[in-house]
Amino acid sequence: MSTASKHALVAVKREVDALTPADADSARNLFDAVTALAGSKALASALAERGGDAAAKRTLVGRVFGERVQGGALRVIETAATQNWESEEDLVLGVQEAAIRSVAQATGEHERLGDELDSFLEVVSSNGELELSLSSRLGAPEAKTALIERLFGSRLGDDALRILRSLVQHPAGRRIRRLVTWARALVADQADRQVATVTVARPLPADQLERLKAGLSSRFGREISLNQVIDPSVIGGLRIEFGDELIDDTAAARLKQLRLQLA
Repeated sequence: MSTASKHALVAVKREVDALTPADADSARNLFDAVTALAGSKALASALAERGGDAAAKRTLVGRVFGERVQGGALRVIETAATQNWESEEDLVLGVQEAAIRSVAQATGEHERLGDELDSFLEVVSSNGELELSLSSRLGAPEAKTALIERLFGSRLGDDALRILRSLVQHPAGRRIRRLVTWARALVADQADRQVATVTVARPLPADQLERLKAGLSSRFGREISLNQVIDPSVIGGLRIEFGDELIDDTAAARLKQLRLQLA
């Protein structure tokens, strides 16, 4: 992806981060949005148009997707549609990534999804014929979907199957192992985005950690876990890394800023 599209994706991921279990059903329907965008050049072009009217794009999103996608999941598509993507292809790829992340986020089943994708990847990696069938550009997407359903329908959960169907239907020129490895990485990254890394010079007392956890959960509107890292070089204060957010209130950072001002 280009720099512009990567910036667009950052905004989309922040919207995905706000999804809750109440958005699970709508999040699953985001895969339908991927299919609609990939199948309609006119729709993808209208939503990917750089500099296009944001209000008009939101209206179009509501008209096309509003019946099947509501709440936070609809806001994910609206956010995607109002960003500056480099191309229609990047928009489709961005919405596909958002769909995978959204299912993991809204269901909270990051570990299960990851394990099931790993299981699928292990089978495909050990079966060259199956890998070729699912990767071949000559194969019809419908046939690939049917093959996945036949071989894995009773072994994988519905959400993992949704992800796999989307990958073989809209591969964007990628082979199946690369596709599933990418999806697996997205699920893992989405899980990490629920964990705030707190770097301090010395361990924080348990009550202070609880207050910090409560404050961050309130600020970001969802339950957040803390990962405390001890690094004496920060000297004092703390640095918080959460998703794309960075709050650096360490003594080391303040000293660095002071040196820059005095230089």
